[in-house]
Amino acid sequence: MDKINYTPVHPGEILKDELEEIGLSQTMRARHIGVLPKTINEICRGKRGVSAEMSMKLSKALGGSPQFWLNLQNDRSGLPLSVANMVLLTKSGSPLAIMGA
Repeated sequence: MDKINYTPVHPGEILKDELEEIGLSQTMRARHIGVLPKTINEICRGKRGVSAEMSMKLSKALGGSPQFWLNLQNDRSGLPLSVANMVLLTKSGSPLAIMGA
């Protein structure tokens, strides 16, 4: 049986497609979820990953679950992020809490 190799899709590619599909600019989406336009732009260009906090913001704005965005990021980075980590992040306000620092 042949082994299938694939390159995981960056969450930014999905975000960019979603924004194009609904006809919303990166700047408008950034304002809607309370982040800088630069942040959304960097995610869409694959220069920035999706954190647990950002996954919650994206899921509220676009639908779906935060875990969807985290799974996309996990496939790219191999870091084990989960819904449980998001709860720690929102209570502490610090991403260091989920990284064990």
